Amino acid sequence: MSTKSSNKHNFPSLPSETIYEIFKHIQHEPTLFSCLFVNRAWCRKIVPILWARPKPPIYKERASRSLIETYVSCFDDEEKSILFAEEDLSQMDRLKSPLFEYAVFLKELNYPLLRLAVRNCYRNLGDKEFSKRIKPKKPEVEVNPNRQITIMKALCNLFMRMSRLESLVLDSYDDIPNVPLFTRGHCFSNLINLKIYWTNFASNMSNFIKKLPQICTGIRDLSIEFDLDGNIEAENIANIIKSQQSLNTFGLSGSHNQVIPILSALESQVESLTSIKFSRINYQWQSLDILGKCSNLKSLDIVSSLCPVSREVPDDSSIVANGSSFNLRTLKLLNQSPKLSAQLIRMGGSSLRSLSLNTVTSEIVSSILRSGTRITRLSLDISETPQLDFSQHLRIIGGLKILRYLHLTSSTPSDINNLLSAMITVLPNTLRHLNIEQEFSLRHLGTFLDSCKVPLEELTLFPNMSIDTGYLTEIIGYVKDKSSLKFLYLNLSWESGLVNKIFTKEIDDEVQKYLFTVDLDKLRGEEI
Repeated sequence: MSTKSSNKHNFPSLPSETIYEIFKHIQHEPTLFSCLFVNRAWCRKIVPILWARPKPPIYKERASRSLIETYVSCFDDEEKSILFAEEDLSQMDRLKSPLFEYAVFLKELNYPLLRLAVRNCYRNLGDKEFSKRIKPKKPEVEVNPNRQITIMKALCNLFMRMSRLESLVLDSYDDIPNVPLFTRGHCFSNLINLKIYWTNFASNMSNFIKKLPQICTGIRDLSIEFDLDGNIEAENIANIIKSQQSLNTFGLSGSHNQVIPILSALESQVESLTSIKFSRINYQWQSLDILGKCSNLKSLDIVSSLCPVSREVPDDSSIVANGSSFNLRTLKLLNQSPKLSAQLIRMGGSSLRSLSLNTVTSEIVSSILRSGTRITRLSLDISETPQLDFSQHLRIIGGLKILRYLHLTSSTPSDINNLLSAMITVLPNTLRHLNIEQEFSLRHLGTFLDSCKVPLEELTLFPNMSIDTGYLTEIIGYVKDKSSLKFLYLNLSWESGLVNKIFTKEIDDEVQKYLFTVDLDKLRGEEI
């Protein structure tokens, strides 16, 4: 009897591989850290996950100090000699031995973030004997840039010796150590993700970029961002693109004139590219032909700084792209000429599912409706619509018969208010999620919801104003009477000072933390 009782809740243990997959699935959850202390087996599986992509919060000095001190504890004699070159070397043996070789687990090296952690750590090291070994002997020297560089050099030596990176983030503002040190061993042999921020000339980083085509040919995701006045390494970046075996995603951001070599190099990857993002670049129309050759392209973003409505594509551009097409799933065109937008929509074909625009003309609308697209997600920035004429916007919304998600944004309340009033009669019956961003009138929203016959299930609001109890009460009063609505999402990032400066923002993990969710079915049930 006692045996049966003791086995009553004795569930069979999960396979080790299954447990590891569960841990990986929750790797971004803060609760994963607490699982370290369950038992040794769990600890051995969780530590590599936690240390694969360490990202200490930059505002938490303790986190930065813990990260750097843990890595320093993994130093071998060579790295210790680099770090303590000007110290009493007899003190090196007093460093505590680590529980794990943490550098072995590193998969992503975010160099500027690590540099910032060193900067924070160096300013605020603790009083422990361990920390004193990293500090200079002269305590009155609060920040010694050379000392910080020495620490970074020793850390990079550790990573080159022990790590096999999958992802690398570089910023020329924080130059890397000398190239021979940064290319030792096989640290970059498995690199698949590379992000480069080019803000100013950095000699070591420039030399490293020149070396990359010889030491790394497996990059799949490449992102380049540069400043207007930066000395962009266009030819060297082009060589990186050409040397890769199978580049999948590519992003280029920055209004610089020297981008033609980079765009031309994309032709070497037309069979593998699935996603391309251009932001603020001086786009060359002859590159449309290259885009048309990307037979596997699924996502395309072209975003310019200013709206060039008056600028038209040269007459020969249609010849350049003649016969070109791709099976796009997602297309984002902001501040583009109507002719270019219409042409890209036609090239995209009937596979298009998601479309984002801020310029809408009859030519663009005709391209959308004639291409046989099956768009289910539509994002419209209606800022500065001439004379508040939304006739073309209504043609798109009403013409997309299987539309499920509609995102509207504008810089002025009158735009959203007028469109809400006008689109009540044209909304497709398939629409389930409405997202309204920036300013709008609660009265207009209430009138819209009361008159709307479409069975909306989810409503997301990004009110660009202070939120108080009265505001929330009024909104909930409007939405709970709409019986089809299941959830109301209120983005409260304005209250936390996180409003994005651009009108269209993606809901990433950071923004998601400030999303306030109201379960309307539960709310209605509690009132019964």
